[in-house]
Amino acid sequence: MTDTERLIAQLAARAAPVKRLPSPLLRSMLWMLLAVAVAAIIIASLGFRPDLAQAMSSPGAAMEWSGSLLTGVLAAFAAFQVSVPGRSPSWAWLPLPAAVVWMTGVGVGCLEDLARMGLQAFAFESHSAECAWAITFTSLPLGLVMLVMVRHACVVRPGPTALLAALGAAAVSAAVVSLIHEGETALMGLLWHGGAVGVLSTASWLFGQRLFSWIGYRRH
Repeated sequence: MTDTERLIAQLAARAAPVKRLPSPLLRSMLWMLLAVAVAAIIIASLGFRPDLAQAMSSPGAAMEWSGSLLTGVLAAFAAFQVSVPGRSPSWAWLPLPAAVVWMTGVGVGCLEDLARMGLQAFAFESHSAECAWAITFTSLPLGLVMLVMVRHACVVRPGPTALLAALGAAAVSAAVVSLIHEGETALMGLLWHGGAVGVLSTASWLFGQRLFSWIGYRRH
């Protein structure tokens, strides 16, 4: 037996069975349970916004909220898909239709505000920045947990996986914050909600490799 054959035999004898990861659907459901728990804690602490029923009766607000939530759910599922070796990278486009619904809702909301408030609907409101911080802090635990759950994507698609993980966490967080934060126009919602989601997602995409290294999984 040659040295190469002996080495192969030794490696084969020491090889341990590879544990299969749970399916992307199962991991998505587990992550969503965590998101529901976080949302429940926040709502129990701060309560629903007083005008929630009235706000959600608006087609624009209802479409915006539904699109935001669906974007987060589909982005999370897509993150678990693209993190699996051999899966099509086209899964990354899954949340796009929901994001279009989200932005369409914002557009409808802007038209509704314009009809109700006139040009005041486009006034800048600095106090609305509070919701951007709320989205950021709410999405941090959700995003970190998902990065841990897809940490093996470091050797597959670190950038797209990190982007989708951040998008999922931030979009779901935006939907949660919409239930507790009041008094902003649709344009300010786009600026602060959309801005927070966009910044978090883009930063995660750019620094995906470093994020996975930071949580303890490095490319060898």
